[in-house]
Amino acid sequence: MASRNDRNEVQSHSLVTEDARTAMAEAADYWTEQRMAEAQPVPVEISDDARRQMEEESPEPEGERADQPSAAPEDGGAFAGFGDDEVDLASYTTTKVPNRRILPYCTVGKLFMRFGNSNYVGSAWSIARRAVFTAGHCIFDRDTGGWARTVLFVPQYHQGAEPVGRWAATRMHSLIGWTRDRDFRYDMGVFEVDRAIGPTTGTLGWMANYPPNQGPYTSIGYPAAPPFNGQEMWQSVGAYINGSNPIQMHNNMTGGCSGGPWAVVKGGQVYANGLNSFRYNSNPNTMYSPYFGQGLINLYNLVKNLT
Repeated sequence: MASRNDRNEVQSHSLVTEDARTAMAEAADYWTEQRMAEAQPVPVEISDDARRQMEEESPEPEGERADQPSAAPEDGGAFAGFGDDEVDLASYTTTKVPNRRILPYCTVGKLFMRFGNSNYVGSAWSIARRAVFTAGHCIFDRDTGGWARTVLFVPQYHQGAEPVGRWAATRMHSLIGWTRDRDFRYDMGVFEVDRAIGPTTGTLGWMANYPPNQGPYTSIGYPAAPPFNGQEMWQSVGAYINGSNPIQMHNNMTGGCSGGPWAVVKGGQVYANGLNSFRYNSNPNTMYSPYFGQGLINLYNLVKNLT
């Protein structure tokens, strides 16, 4: 018989869905140049009191290993030279992304959303032909009424330019562990978009139920809180830090990077194996991510066959 903890774990991985049904015309009308420029970063800092949710041991795989390879956009954007940098295991290196047209960067973009009467920005990446992955808190915030509204994804955004277009969210999905419990171990979400995106941006593959020490990681996103301004894509390359769930890495990116992927290279392929979820006020150079296990698999299975 399954233990109560096992049953709670299964329930936390269960799915919650919201029909956004945002027409591209509505998103385009709402997200004017001024609103996009004035939108505030989704906060990435949380108080140290939230440590009560943390587990002091690294997470264990929740089932059989699973992975999905990355796919380049139809017009190129091949994986080239990513992950070759040497990493200081005690620190991080944060730089502007030099080429947004190669994998994995071509899949990453800036995310715009409304919670209540306020406009926010985060980060996300294309994960399937017609779906985009991000942090759960970028599309659901219990404190401001629940699901985000007028969610817009702009891949490869750069200083106001939208080089490959914009996509509106039509349906959003997250995990009960996030929407009900606000447990950062389940801070994941995926949303369907109004038309195919994978052929244009490519898709970033993923690894799930692997041992958590898959770093060094390259965290990618659009940090917007000082000293960053949210206008350019950045990457922070840092080592995995052992011993907690959610998992953690050296990374100094700020609010606005929320939802951006942690990319790793295995066997000549690049995969997402984490995302920018939160950091503690007292430790701004360490970023946390939910462990990619059954929750990620459940979310991906919802959207993998969308055409």
